Amino acid sequence: MAEEPGLRFDRIAEDYDRVRSGYPTSLVDMACAGAGLVAGSHVVEVGCGTGKLTQELVRHGLRVEAIDPGGALVEIARRRLREYNVTFHLGRFEDVELPAASFDAVFSATAFHWVDPRVGWTKAARLLRPHGVLALLAEVGGSLGELEPDVLAAWREVLPEAAAWVSRDAATLWSGAGARLADVSELWSWLMKREIASPDAGKLFVDVHLETVPVTRVESVEQVLALVRTQSAYLGLDPDRRQVLEERLRTIIERGGDTLRSTSFATLVTARATRT
Repeated sequence: MAEEPGLRFDRIAEDYDRVRSGYPTSLVDMACAGAGLVAGSHVVEVGCGTGKLTQELVRHGLRVEAIDPGGALVEIARRRLREYNVTFHLGRFEDVELPAASFDAVFSATAFHWVDPRVGWTKAARLLRPHGVLALLAEVGGSLGELEPDVLAAWREVLPEAAAWVSRDAATLWSGAGARLADVSELWSWLMKREIASPDAGKLFVDVHLETVPVTRVESVEQVLALVRTQSAYLGLDPDRRQVLEERLRTIIERGGDTLRSTSFATLVTARATRT
């Protein structure tokens, strides 16, 4: 059976933890305040990975049930949070059994797009107490400046699916987001560039809000390649194509002055369950 793309990260768990950045504390603070969470509030985290968001949640005094299908990822999260009382569930969100109407919030950071949309939106709503909040975080949009066309061309050389990858400027990104605020699944689908909307989500969640924090990075060739090596698309390539991609990216960045400047947006989307 083919490997699920979302499980590829478990093969490189230590590198994933080392390279991937966390989430702005300000966005987590906004999510907790908007949901009315207080110390002792009971929450679910979908796709906890190595526990970087989990760590922010427990610092707010929340009781966290953290779910992830990656055993190596969860082991790192356990080490990171060994001083806290976090309940870990090893498995897919679709399969883990949790009590309905028992949680004040459902969080997910750069993971909800891996959940089957035929299950995820409905299950999240079912787990929430009346008026509980779904809080989704990810880094979206962004630009690689003048080097972007060359970087995209390098990916397209080794990955046929990359032909469909399109760049969106900030005006297009946020205009499209604003047009989709009535349906959290349509909004998240737009932001993540994935077909993950559900016809039920618009009835399950209301009061959708969007918050962003700009992120600017200037990274060396080695920093860029280290991040690329933790991306699902890269992990799905065979060794020969990985080598070609790395050689192309190295040449592009070195020709551009040995650093790659990128801009993106750390993004929080929240929605409140309609069930009363």
